[in-house]
Amino acid sequence: MKTDLISISDLKIEPPFSSLFPIGSETLEAISTDMKASGFDDSFPLIVWEGKNVVVDGHTRFAAARGLNLEEIPVLFKNFENEDDAILYCFHIQRNRRNLTDDDILRCLEVLDNIKPPARKNKKGEDTPAEIPTKKEQDILRAKELGTSVAKAEKARKLLEHGSDDIKESVTSGEKSINQAYQEVQEQRRESGELKGKTTTGLGNTAKYTKALGSFLRELSRLKDNDWEDVSRQKVFEDLASITKFVES
Repeated sequence: MKTDLISISDLKIEPPFSSLFPIGSETLEAISTDMKASGFDDSFPLIVWEGKNVVVDGHTRFAAARGLNLEEIPVLFKNFENEDDAILYCFHIQRNRRNLTDDDILRCLEVLDNIKPPARKNKKGEDTPAEIPTKKEQDILRAKELGTSVAKAEKARKLLEHGSDDIKESVTSGEKSINQAYQEVQEQRRESGELKGKTTTGLGNTAKYTKALGSFLRELSRLKDNDWEDVSRQKVFEDLASITKFVES
């Protein structure tokens, strides 16, 4: 494959390619250090969409090169039929390089689900709409693509369908796992009456505890602002000691 040197200013960084796999600060620092010492490794050119000059793969190397003020970098131009084709290429090449984390799985699942399946040819050579898979079939397919279990793929989809932006963000930030966020969403749906059945004893109760703890800390803050007039500090210390004794028993 022939690579070309191209001015870095001629390249474009655009979503969804730039956001499919966010750049990690530690990885960027390591690549920047290596690039500063040895230059841009020509054996790992950026993959660029021919005719559009959009970077499809190699965003961390691009960021490192730009940070070092390199003027030209090696690229390999590749032709794609459409954006979906380019996204799938980007996803598969990245998936083969890493073990996907929960935030990767959630982000990639959302992107992959928005890709329309290609039309199929009938006996006359005419394009016919692709068969729409059932949710179960889609979960099996996505689990295979993402290198995860079908159960996790199902939970991730429920999270995308019913989770709030805050809950989704808790996964993409690494604060919670897909399973933890899923349990919280299901608990909220049960409490609202959307789902029937017993409340779980898992993360739903953890969410309740976290909420109650937040309310308690806000109340302590109010008491402190009032110079402990309503409830003395000594009383608070005694109550905390009782709680500690109860937890340890």
